[in-house]
Parts: sequence; C-alpha cells; structure tokens
Amino acid sequence: MSTPPPARSTGSLRSEHETILTSVHAIGARVEKLGEQPLPQQMGLAREVLEFVRKKIAPHDRAEEVTLYPAEVPRFEHKLIARRCEALDKAIQEGASSGRLMHLCYAILGLVAAHFVSTEEVLLPYLDKAFDQTRFEKEVLSPLRVRRTEA
Repeated sequence: MSTPPPARSTGSLRSEHETILTSVHAIGARVEKLGEQPLPQQMGLAREVLEFVRKKIAPHDRAEEVTLYPAEVPRFEHKLIARRCEALDKAIQEGASSGRLMHLCYAILGLVAAHFVSTEEVLLPYLDKAFDQTRFEKEVLSPLRVRRTEA
C-alpha cells in the first residue's frame, strides 16, 4: 500500500487560482462573440472585463505583491495588466470599434492567464518545498487575505 503524497502547502492558493482562471476563460469565450453584438452590449462586455480585473484580479495582485513577490518580474506583470485596463477604459470612453475592444479584452485576459500559469508552474512549486501548510497559511495566505480586504 503506497502512502499518498503530502498535501501541498500552496493547495488553497492553487484552488483560488483555478477558480479565477475558470472565470478568465469564461469571459474570454464571451469576448469571442463581442463583434457580433450591438454596440451597447459590446461596451457592456468590455466594462465587464474591466470590473472583473478591478474587483477580482487587482486586489489579488496587490496582496501578492506584499506577500509573495519580492521579485520585479511578477510585479511588472501586474503593471502590464493595469496598463491594458487603462487602455480598455479609454477605448470604451471613446466608443472604440468592436475589433479594438476585443483586442484589448483578449490582451487583458491573456496577461492574467499567463501570470497565473507562471505562478503555478514557477513560484508555487518552490513554495511547496520551502513551506509546510501551517507556515504558508500563517506567513503568506493570512497576510494575503488581509491585504486583499484592505484594497
């Protein structure tokens, strides 16, 4: 009888990432049909992408910057997402074409997805080795949750 592998210290964060990525992919699937929609629905969907990033991704990112990312590259990825959101917001205000809105929405969702994948495949395996579940909860997840609610 083999012993099951020990639980990963980052399991709850991985689960949270999975939930967020599911939302990213669902919104992306809807953006695929943006050009087929009347202008008000196009703008509504573009605004939905902005709201998703502002309410779900940005607080998550700010909290990660304090607890997980002393390095510059992941923080820079957060800045790239914010820049694309600013461009999308401006495009919405200017009544941009559906093609421009789709391009910006895809850029944002792609950056978010790539960031989560790099976190999953590069950073979290390292943290699984460096922390046990109790220490990860105390030193990373609890402060992450506090920062997220402060944002």
